[in-house]
Amino acid sequence: MVSDRKHPNSVAVLVVFTLSLWFFIPSEPTGISQATTGMNEPPTFVTWPEKGVGLSIDLGGFKKDLDLVKPDGRRYLMASHPKTGLNVSVTLEIVPPQASTQGCIDQLTLIQNGPLATRGQDIKLDTAGKLPTLEYILHKFEGVPVDQKHVYACLAQQDVYADIHLSKVQYIQSDAPLFQSILNSLRLQPGPSETKQIQTKTQSPPQIQPQVQPLAPPNSRELLDIGNALYRQSNYAQAIPPYQKAFELEKVEPQLDRNLWRVLIDNLGMAYGMTGHLKEARSTFEQGIQTDPAYPMFHYNLACTFAGLNDLGRTMQSLTTAFRYRKNQRPDEQGMPDPRQDSSFQRFMKNETFRTLVNDLTATKS
Repeated sequence: MVSDRKHPNSVAVLVVFTLSLWFFIPSEPTGISQATTGMNEPPTFVTWPEKGVGLSIDLGGFKKDLDLVKPDGRRYLMASHPKTGLNVSVTLEIVPPQASTQGCIDQLTLIQNGPLATRGQDIKLDTAGKLPTLEYILHKFEGVPVDQKHVYACLAQQDVYADIHLSKVQYIQSDAPLFQSILNSLRLQPGPSETKQIQTKTQSPPQIQPQVQPLAPPNSRELLDIGNALYRQSNYAQAIPPYQKAFELEKVEPQLDRNLWRVLIDNLGMAYGMTGHLKEARSTFEQGIQTDPAYPMFHYNLACTFAGLNDLGRTMQSLTTAFRYRKNQRPDEQGMPDPRQDSSFQRFMKNETFRTLVNDLTATKS
């Protein structure tokens, strides 16, 4: 917006992964009419104490996923609404000598003409009000319906810019009030220094021509949401690219909390498995285990993969490890799957050693 701004054997394989698949499909987002929006919660104040600035925004019912000052000096907040699937990101930036509404408009215009928005539909740039906004909807991703709604907004006051980005996959019209309520709640409240107050009284600060920077590609949370939308539609092959891109981004600059990261690894590995790419599935789960060795479902899914590769010994080893860590599941998971009922392992159920093992594993409660 201004200078120096920077903007983060197919049938057999199908049978192997089918039964355990239910366990990893994230909950369907609901419309705003079905969500508890936390109206009695006080507004979130995105503070930047050392800079004397903050943004008031109503994020009742949201969960903070990221709250930090980035290495480039910008203040950044990312939050998600668990019941609707709406994501919000806020970036605060201080610029010399003065931010302006025109700078906001220039940035939104750049986004409008960029590679992301130009692939969308229903593009609308609104510069008439006090809060310039850009909105569009990406109906399809690589030919598959995702209906991802994007709204960008910008506030400028004295030397502060606040960039706000709202996004949601599987957007429906009943989600519109939630989007609007968040936009209506925005209040930028900078606290200028005494020196700056004196300067404002004695002379008008010099005006500079804003120099906008291209918008950054989708971040890992946005890519995860796209992958989840495709995954829910059983479009596993199409879900792999956004999941894989999110995975690569997480290696460089982690943004997902542990539970969302586990969902990413689970679903990426399962998508590979469902499309017959068992070597890639194995690699994905093994990388997950390197980072999070005590999470049981990585081991369980790896066991499914080894079963698809007809490797009895490693299947049994991974299953044993999975049940050893059974208490470390995500909060939204409801107990370990039963390998005896899982089609992934039916090829081994006539093997007495395997059958004895899974009977012992499922009989153990801790």
